[in-house]
Amino acid sequence: MVYTAMLLLKYLPISLVDTLIAKYAKFKFGNLAELGIPQPEEGPFSFKVSKGRSPIIDVGAIDKIKLGQIKV
Repeated sequence: MVYTAMLLLKYLPISLVDTLIAKYAKFKFGNLAELGIPQPEEGPFSFKVSKGRSPIIDVGAIDKIKLGQIKV
């Protein structure tokens, strides 16, 4: 997902890439807000630019949250 976004950033503005990646993440992982993980107001690449840190999604943790093995 990150590799694809990095390619898109060569041609598209950050705000559009953020929107596309957010929609793809929702498609791939489902609605994480239902699990107690709200959708951030700022997209991942805008967050990186403004805060200097990279947000992450730990796929293993998401699976365990969905199975009820980790509570949020």
